[in-house]
Amino acid sequence: MLPCSLHLLAVVFIGYRPDFQCAEISPANQNSSINSTYDVTYDECSVTMSYNQSNFSQTITSCPNGYKYNAHDDISFVTEWGLVCGESAKVDISQSLMLLGQGVGGFLCTGLSDKFGRKTVHISSHILLFVLCLVTAFIPSYIGFAILRFFTGMAVEGLLLSGVTQYVETLPMEWRFCAEVIGLVAWTTGIVMLTPLAYIMQTFSWRYLQLLLALFSVYSLVEYWLFDESLRWLMANGRLDEAEKVVRKAAKMNKMSFDKVISIVKAKMIEMEALDKENGSIQVASDPDVVVETYIPKNTEVKKYSMADILRDRVTNSLTYYGLNLISTTLYGNRFVNFFLLGAIEYFSALTEFLLLNRIGRKKTLIFLMGISGISLLISTLISTLRGDSSALGYLATALVLVGKYGITGAFSSVFLYTSELYPTNLRNSGYGYASVFARVGGVLAPFSSTFHSYVAWGPGVVFSTMCFLSAIMIFHLPETRGRELPTSIEELKMWYREHSGIQNSGTKVKKEIAQT
Repeated sequence: MLPCSLHLLAVVFIGYRPDFQCAEISPANQNSSINSTYDVTYDECSVTMSYNQSNFSQTITSCPNGYKYNAHDDISFVTEWGLVCGESAKVDISQSLMLLGQGVGGFLCTGLSDKFGRKTVHISSHILLFVLCLVTAFIPSYIGFAILRFFTGMAVEGLLLSGVTQYVETLPMEWRFCAEVIGLVAWTTGIVMLTPLAYIMQTFSWRYLQLLLALFSVYSLVEYWLFDESLRWLMANGRLDEAEKVVRKAAKMNKMSFDKVISIVKAKMIEMEALDKENGSIQVASDPDVVVETYIPKNTEVKKYSMADILRDRVTNSLTYYGLNLISTTLYGNRFVNFFLLGAIEYFSALTEFLLLNRIGRKKTLIFLMGISGISLLISTLISTLRGDSSALGYLATALVLVGKYGITGAFSSVFLYTSELYPTNLRNSGYGYASVFARVGGVLAPFSSTFHSYVAWGPGVVFSTMCFLSAIMIFHLPETRGRELPTSIEELKMWYREHSGIQNSGTKVKKEIAQT
């Protein structure tokens, strides 16, 4: 989790755009006659020359001598490659490519993980991430940088999703929510660590910060000997000898009797074999069409109130979460302090998850957090728009953004657990990846929040809050997963929806359709 958050949000600092203006056309001490004849005005993206003895003026719409930044020239790749004015969209595009890579990674890596195992994909993705981040620190051009960002996004998603699936499948029912909380704490720690590292390295080239962040994944080179395969995946795919080795190792670490533990595992295997005989062999599914059609019983009513709501929620979470992080430099106050606070507030999100997920359930927790986020972001937008020159109102608006970040972070993290609990074992990683692909729709749009903000200051806040409200409402139709073992087959999932779907009382026609699938 920690390397993922570091690399996904590093663009806030390695892609920082300081204040700037056009560089001087000629030094004043070298051409005094021109300077005495003309008044030269240097703006961000243009130079205006006015003749002193008439009303004539001429504006040059590009900066002939480049740009002068309020920072050293290689504080970020923006200043090094001059990605301002007409080139500024390239900054947003590079981050969108990274998040697009996440979507492609979610589509490819999760299918591979279902076929070859969680461990194989997890370690391969992590080593690839380490190599890509090292190469990025030395890349000489924007084109190469943008291409590497895409593949870095793929590696991040492969690492992230295989890890989430691994711990959800490994831990018992009563501890799954704790693992999600720990994962969020690790993710947040990465964000909080990024701020002081960026502050310390701000007088150096952005390449040194990139190189430093890459070193956080150096342990991937020895991870093969530290990481075990998912026991559920081994059992579901008939790799019994390997499953026995994992059980033996776990029993030894927990000082339990191997014979007692293996008897429980064998009982579970017999149960799965019985389901196999009754419903057909459980096959690994990686085709998105298979995931959509088998994840939910084949009727439009049930699909409308389940899969669509999860996908909508993932889009909202991704857009709002990354959007708030990427516009942190536009908030009132110091950019380092704001980003640090936006990261630190996530610890409170983790605490809320710990207190609520098992007490009131996954669904109610999501509704609460999405509602909090929507309300606070809407009020913050109103205050920012109407505050005028009031610094007190500016800080209040920033504080409300922090509350919104608290809510959307908790919701984003909770939906990772919630989504994974809605899939049977051999559809879990593929289905999870399919939902992740849709989440990247929001992620790809998020980097343009800063540009949108520069044209319509209240725009991002209104979009974020509206989507949070809509998602909170739509979650009402989903079933609660608290206190239930993970489904191991499609048939178990159908039975679960018959008993616990939020639309089970919507009419006998829907019930009959479910029963017929």
